Amino acid sequence: MLWNIPETRAMNIVQIVPRLPPYTDGVGDYSLRLAEQLLKAHGITTQFLAFQQGLKLDPMINGFPVIGLPAHNLDAFLSVFPKDVDAILVHYSNYPYLRGKLDAPFWLVDALRLVVRQQSLKLVVMFHELPRLKFKALNILNPIQSRVSCHLAKLATTVITDSAKFQAVLEQWVKHPVTCIPDFSTIGEPDRVPSLAERQRRLIIFGGSDRHRAYKNYLPELLYTCQVLGIEEICDIGKSLNLQDYDFQNIRLVEKGFQPNEAVRQLLLNSLAGFLDYSRFPGDLGKSSVFASFCAHGLIPLSSQYNPSEADGLEMKKHYLIPDKRLKEFNLSQLQTVADNANKWYNRHNLTENTKVFTSHLIG
Repeated sequence: MLWNIPETRAMNIVQIVPRLPPYTDGVGDYSLRLAEQLLKAHGITTQFLAFQQGLKLDPMINGFPVIGLPAHNLDAFLSVFPKDVDAILVHYSNYPYLRGKLDAPFWLVDALRLVVRQQSLKLVVMFHELPRLKFKALNILNPIQSRVSCHLAKLATTVITDSAKFQAVLEQWVKHPVTCIPDFSTIGEPDRVPSLAERQRRLIIFGGSDRHRAYKNYLPELLYTCQVLGIEEICDIGKSLNLQDYDFQNIRLVEKGFQPNEAVRQLLLNSLAGFLDYSRFPGDLGKSSVFASFCAHGLIPLSSQYNPSEADGLEMKKHYLIPDKRLKEFNLSQLQTVADNANKWYNRHNLTENTKVFTSHLIG
């Protein structure tokens, strides 16, 4: 889809986020990369309002002003909300905005409704998650918390999400089309993507501490993948997981710990494959920023198992592989085709394209 963007005028927006770096938060990273590109490509400046209390926030991050919410109520919100903005972009991801399974910030909806009316603002809500209630075999929308999401969607001038699965629910709520665009790589994008033949026989695992599931639940599959692809080294990037108790057989494990984005990008560009376990989120592979980073940097994306994400344009054996017996059927040329397909899929919604979507709704 081509996004027609009107001529940009000087514009200032407030992005409401759960938290920002240095706190580990994928939504915070996403909003910061988006703010940088909005300014660079479209002249749109951002002020950040961080939702979570008790954070030690710098007043500026990467040149953008940051305000912390002093309390979770309407008066506190109004006391710090900027007066010199043209639009609001809410990054809603449920869990950071909630304090318990029975908690729901209805006051936030009231506060947004008030400032939107008082200051004649556009309200764009980006749904990174929808609240689920999981207990044993039960997995449904949380009946209390989803009411907040529904009210936010109905209040918004524009609704955006990164999941076709979420899009279907949101469109039922608002009764009109909802924009869906998969996530971009929050660690950046390369200028050039080397071929697989130019790379070391290294496999990358990175992300938050939840990447531990890849080792805990899928170590045999991981080692099988390394055997089939001729992987000599597994490189783990992120908070230490204390992996010394795992037997990696003859595969060298290198634990890098936290690394700056540039270092991660260089490791990705010189590695053959990336492995992730996203089985907790079936149908949502397109909203994984780790998967996006693998695709952006031209690795062979490997998922621990089939993830039914065709609605977001992802097909197994075309855009990613899984560690089954059919993995042996892929020669280097066929592996390159998978990596190329994943990279092409990514480039249709990279940071530039994502930013065009947000800009079209902010100033259109």
